[in-house]
Amino acid sequence: MQKVFEKIYVYVYNRKKGVTEDMYYKVSPVVMIILVVVIVLIGAIGVGVFMHKSPAPNPNNPISVSGVEPQLQLDLSSTEEGQEKVTIAVTATIEDKQGIDSITLPDGTVKYTDSLTYEVTQNGNYTFKATGKNGMSTSVPIEVKNIRKTSSSESYIPEGFSHVEGDVETGFVIEDGYGNQFVWVPVASGKLSRSTMMDTKYEETNSTASALVNSVAQNYGFYIGRYEASCYEANGRKVASSMNDKTPWTNVTYSEALRAVTEASSAFGYEDCQVALVNSYAWDTTLNWIDQSAEGYSTSLSYGNYSGELRNTGATQTDCKNNICDLAGNVREWTTELFKNTANKTQSNTTNTANVTAVPETVNYRVLRGGSANRLEKTAGSRMAYKESESEAYWGFRMILYK
Repeated sequence: MQKVFEKIYVYVYNRKKGVTEDMYYKVSPVVMIILVVVIVLIGAIGVGVFMHKSPAPNPNNPISVSGVEPQLQLDLSSTEEGQEKVTIAVTATIEDKQGIDSITLPDGTVKYTDSLTYEVTQNGNYTFKATGKNGMSTSVPIEVKNIRKTSSSESYIPEGFSHVEGDVETGFVIEDGYGNQFVWVPVASGKLSRSTMMDTKYEETNSTASALVNSVAQNYGFYIGRYEASCYEANGRKVASSMNDKTPWTNVTYSEALRAVTEASSAFGYEDCQVALVNSYAWDTTLNWIDQSAEGYSTSLSYGNYSGELRNTGATQTDCKNNICDLAGNVREWTTELFKNTANKTQSNTTNTANVTAVPETVNYRVLRGGSANRLEKTAGSRMAYKESESEAYWGFRMILYK
């Protein structure tokens, strides 16, 4: 190759000097072909080097930065004590243009996002993991310690309510924006009482009764209406209320009482609690609690109003125990408890009057508790059953409230 270049040089030099082929030597066709090939190769190499420059970064095709770990930011919605729930705001970032791939929640659920919120209702440590699209991950724990401790001495206050008087031992009273008042009934064991549990003549099958049982097992208490139910008109609807110095809602059937209570939650805007008609669990558990401070309350006739005159709610001071009024007298109160009673209904065959058969028919009887002002001296713990369709001027009802 070197000799070829020498010949090329000599040829070019001599041409410049005016030396002809005859004067020096004749360049062969083979040399000329080699010369052309060399020039082409040199040009191709030069073009390749020029075209092989590194491309400019494409923002639509980011390059992974290996070894860069994600960062996690965890923030609590509140640090104040006594919260029912706390929300954790989770934000993941990474100095890698590929970004965040996912966030793994404390329960192992994977969310393909770079930010989210997570709600907790119990104190403890909660660990979140962020994973980048480059495969790197970071785990960060956060401690929640301001959730209300669940016990009978730590009464739950629903949204829209505030504490107005009393304590857990003597009657913790809460009130909503309309004036409805309820009293916390602590249940340290988490198990409600029911004196007819073993009596097959009585049943408690209402769904709100089982809901109350489950709620108390978790929250160790419930609220009972401080007063007998009175009628309140809300947005054109007549619903049950629990207010002081009101005329008790009487002349009401069981079904009417049930409806009035069921519609109260929406009428008053309760969001994180439920109201229901009082049941046998709530009534018996409340009496057991009052008996601890007012000996013999559930079995004595010395507390209720049996005067013959119906009084406004809360007016009989002797029947206000643990800030709960008129459980013993004033009006008898419907409960959801069923009393089993089978009546015989006679059916006749119109084509043959001689053919008469007795067919048993099941009639629903509901239990009313306590005595009444029409001189029916029954204790707070007493039971009497009547047909659901019946009503009376001294029969009323009461609400309960639970989480």
